[in-house]
Amino acid sequence: MSPAERYQKRAAEIGELLSTRPLVRAINFHNTSRDSAEVIEKQLALCSRHFSTVTEDDLDAYLSTGLWHKPKPGMILAFYEGYRNGYDVILPLLEKYRLTGWFFVITGFIDASPVEQLQYADRHGIGMGSREYDDGRYALNWNELKELDRSHVVASHALSHEELAPMDEAAQLAEVVGSQETFVRNLGHPVRTFVSRGGPAYGDHQATDRLIDAAGYQFVVSNFRIQRIREWPSAAAS
Repeated sequence: MSPAERYQKRAAEIGELLSTRPLVRAINFHNTSRDSAEVIEKQLALCSRHFSTVTEDDLDAYLSTGLWHKPKPGMILAFYEGYRNGYDVILPLLEKYRLTGWFFVITGFIDASPVEQLQYADRHGIGMGSREYDDGRYALNWNELKELDRSHVVASHALSHEELAPMDEAAQLAEVVGSQETFVRNLGHPVRTFVSRGGPAYGDHQATDRLIDAAGYQFVVSNFRIQRIREWPSAAAS
């Protein structure tokens, strides 16, 4: 199947889903600096009035049954990369409006030392439009992530924020499986959701699919899809 044919097939599938199922939407945020806090709060306030918050269990139930069980449409609030201001700026707003945040974390960014983080961001396409921390730490640390993990979603945005397709097998292994191992080591459990830069969706590349399976992720997020790959063990046990 050619890329054009694959795109047309996927567009038809998405059109069918949109016409037959309730729509769960997503808003993507990146560097949420203090200067943007007022605007972001207005957006989150609107979300709280017009949409229902979405947890991974909510998404699991929806994708496995096709039924949305809340009175308002779902809205996934996605915060990408793992910026420190996700904790300082966003977490208080999420708690204020009783919303669930989805924090897609680049583990290499988190693990870089503060003196290296700006250079790391520049090398890996992580936008750093603000310079608001005098101590030089612009990424979340693991203590902050542990706190976020109690009430919100912590997910993998791979190891380094690089596209997977051009990488050799060892590098892809580090991106997909290695990032999951880092979460297990620091949070004490695997994370359920994976997204890499630019995709791919599950099913597009067999080599990547095998690594996603090996890492045990339940959901794969790509540009146009959120896929439920498998049942989560806790759900299977309940």
